[in-house]
Amino acid sequence: MLCAVIPVNELRRAKSRLAELLSPQQREALVLAMLEDVLSVLNSCGVMPLVVSPENLQGRVDGEFEMLVERRRAGLKQAVRLGNEHAVELGARATLFLPADVPLLKRRHVREILRMGRRFSVVVAPSLKGGISALYRSPPDVVPEVFSERTFLEVRRMAERAGVELGVYDSFYLALDIDTPEDVREFMYHGRGTRTYRVLEGVVRDYEIVARR
Repeated sequence: MLCAVIPVNELRRAKSRLAELLSPQQREALVLAMLEDVLSVLNSCGVMPLVVSPENLQGRVDGEFEMLVERRRAGLKQAVRLGNEHAVELGARATLFLPADVPLLKRRHVREILRMGRRFSVVVAPSLKGGISALYRSPPDVVPEVFSERTFLEVRRMAERAGVELGVYDSFYLALDIDTPEDVREFMYHGRGTRTYRVLEGVVRDYEIVARR
């Protein structure tokens, strides 16, 4: 069984760098829409999503997923570790870390990463900002969790120490997460048809960053 671990921050704290563009309520709606886009893809691929958050999001978003509620907000690294451990308890032989804010994720991305996982014990997808936008591990503890501005390089270093070959999956669509107004601008050129686009379309029009028709 493959389990996708998806950490989600407290909604009231999420996407603070978009405060100049979106109200707290709009940022909350954005986070939930992005999560729904990710869940939709995973559900269609037969991958079991495991959402890890200080808040119980069952009933807040569409899609099937396992919910793990953190007792306290402990940060991204700890959330992924908790999710990874819980996935193992559920019987997962491999895990796939995905952020909740990659709404351009497509089925082909998941399938291609899993195909690479047949050859590599660790598959990493770099983000546009030096971090990572996906981390496949088989077995789930083959390398530990690490998150920083240089996560990609650190994962590569840990794979070398563990003596396992690292697969690198490059995709612009998977690498684009939404943290800043500039990210929103870029997303609006590519994101039509997603729930996230529908949430943002009316909101950002006044800021003149919607892609031209």
